[in-house]
Amino acid sequence: MFCPKCKSEFEEGIQVCPECDVNLVEVLPEEDYLEFVKVFESSDPNLTVIIKSVLDDAGIKYFVPGDNMQSILGAKFAFAFGADIGNAQFLVSKEDEAIALELLKEIEDSELVE
Repeated sequence: MFCPKCKSEFEEGIQVCPECDVNLVEVLPEEDYLEFVKVFESSDPNLTVIIKSVLDDAGIKYFVPGDNMQSILGAKFAFAFGADIGNAQFLVSKEDEAIALELLKEIEDSELVE
């Protein structure tokens, strides 16, 4: 028996999770995994802030691997040494891809992106 909330496994005979106080089930439901796709990449920390704001305002959840490295090293360091360390990639769920691309297209078409 399994708790559908905390995913703990219990011996036969136990019907309720003592931690979560919910009824146990025989099989846990399959979890949905999100597929992430890259919708934007930039080494400019100022542009990164703008992209975050646009996605936040639209309620689009995103993931930015490399964001911390960009903050620590800065784009100038990465550019000077030919490294790709300072790039921040914006990843969104596959289901939000079309909306995010449409919103970010306006930024790509503007003078903000060099």
